[in-house]
Amino acid sequence: MYSFIIVDDEPLIRKGLLKKIQSYAEPLAFAGEADNGADALELIGSQNPDIIFTDMRMPEMDGKSLMKTVHQLYPDKKIIVISGHSDFDYMKEAISAKVVSYLLKPFSREEIHRTLEQAIEAIEKDQSVKQEVVQKTAENEQISYHSDVQSLLNLIIGIHQRDKLPTFQSARLKEALAASAFILLTVYAPDSNAQHIDELQPEYVYIPHSQSEKLAFILIPLSAEQTDSEKLASAKRTADQLINAVSVRKGSEGCVGISNVFHDIGMLRQAHHETINALDQRSIADFGRCYMYEKQGEWPDVMLWERTHELLFLVESGKSLKVKELVLDFFAFYIRQPAVSLAQLKEQSRDMIQEVKKMLSVYLQTHADGAPSSSLESVLNISFDLDSIREYLLTVLMGTADLLKESSVYASENVIENIKTYIHKNYTKDLTLEKISSLFYLNPSYLSFLFKEKTSHNFTDYINQLRIEQAKALLKNSDDKVYKVAKQLGFDNPKYFFRVFKKITGATPEEFRKS
Repeated sequence: MYSFIIVDDEPLIRKGLLKKIQSYAEPLAFAGEADNGADALELIGSQNPDIIFTDMRMPEMDGKSLMKTVHQLYPDKKIIVISGHSDFDYMKEAISAKVVSYLLKPFSREEIHRTLEQAIEAIEKDQSVKQEVVQKTAENEQISYHSDVQSLLNLIIGIHQRDKLPTFQSARLKEALAASAFILLTVYAPDSNAQHIDELQPEYVYIPHSQSEKLAFILIPLSAEQTDSEKLASAKRTADQLINAVSVRKGSEGCVGISNVFHDIGMLRQAHHETINALDQRSIADFGRCYMYEKQGEWPDVMLWERTHELLFLVESGKSLKVKELVLDFFAFYIRQPAVSLAQLKEQSRDMIQEVKKMLSVYLQTHADGAPSSSLESVLNISFDLDSIREYLLTVLMGTADLLKESSVYASENVIENIKTYIHKNYTKDLTLEKISSLFYLNPSYLSFLFKEKTSHNFTDYINQLRIEQAKALLKNSDDKVYKVAKQLGFDNPKYFFRVFKKITGATPEEFRKS
């Protein structure tokens, strides 16, 4: 409800005007009256009315001075002049003060009502403009923030160099980066989605990982009043809270690597390496906790699995089921040695993958860089639990065995048809360009180019189109919740499924189901 005041030195005029205003169709709140401009200013300051009715000739401070002062101090107030004089100077001042209307006494009820309509329309127009400005400012801040977060990610992965720091634009990030010290957390949630962690700790800077939804970074600005040991203890408590929240919310455990305290945002890449080392140095029997970075010492002595050559022979022979048996034996062997670190297990896995790459270089006509994709190893770099490493090693080694069992190679002209067949059989799984390129032993960039050339479809768009077609059938023929449909089709993030579905169909899943 909008409010108004009346300023006039004649009580009868004030009373008559109030009666006319109160007969207006839209309810308005009467915030008070004054008989001079000076008292009116006090009333405006205390009651903050939206509309001011004022006479021109009054004692102490006349309407001309009042309008000028109100226009300077309260430019959003809507002024309606009621005057018995059509003095040119008064009208000139009224125009300068941008009054809604200049009414000459006597005025009718209809004139007052029309003027009120003009005032309310002007108020609502101002509000709309302000809302648009606020919304645009918020949108610009959000855009700047996401751009700045991407710049932080580039610092973490080494795209930006320490001596060439980006310029940050968002107010939120500038405030966070004004701190004198920082700690970086790398959060790994293997059975859930680390991309939701920003909802759990919104006061810190959340940085999504570019390659895996299971990973995310948290940048914690620290108080200058704390010692480094106090800062690390505080970061440890925050990490514990994150792990507990993820476990309760998603029903699965995660782990967090914690860097040392650093005082220069240009050291983010080093801090990232520290968090990864913290996660990798732990025992394979140890999971679901927070790990502080420590300088790496001597690896513990462990027994080495001695069937590597046998496994590689089976891969080259194309005996994928036997390969699976040996990979499971490989993991069982090291699980029986709790002192083995995750880094040691990864090192053994990388050695096998390197041998597989050498093997493939003999059998396959590779493209671009002349060697199978380095993504064969990069997936290991972002995996921090046994199940993920085991699953990936099985995928690579069994996939290689199946490939080499065939008389033809997948890098021939029919490779895209083979990939399309694979996609149609496995669209419910986590299919990425990196995974497909590693499975078919192609460079990801080359695969992306070749797929678009042969199918006229972007790789991701092709998969999403297939999944959405299946989603449409499930939505029409089942009562499953939308998030369950998304999960069945390989969308771990329901929000992303909603966006893709609407982009392709023009409707939300619920709207499509009801149509």
